[in-house]
Amino acid sequence: MLHNQEFKVYIITTGDIMRFFVIEIIIGTVTYALANKIFHNFILASAGGWVGTETIKRVNAAVKMLVK
Repeated sequence: MLHNQEFKVYIITTGDIMRFFVIEIIIGTVTYALANKIFHNFILASAGGWVGTETIKRVNAAVKMLVK
């Protein structure tokens, strides 16, 4: 049995929620629609939507690292 009495609090700000909404839902939908028009295949369009959102997240993280 663990005797660690640690209590964790996670704070989710409205900025985090808005960032998630914009990146995952809006940009994901746009990249899905673009990939669907290019490939005319929902499987490739789904992959394109996923790749689009992941690319935006990684570019954003890279820019934050370079600014530091």
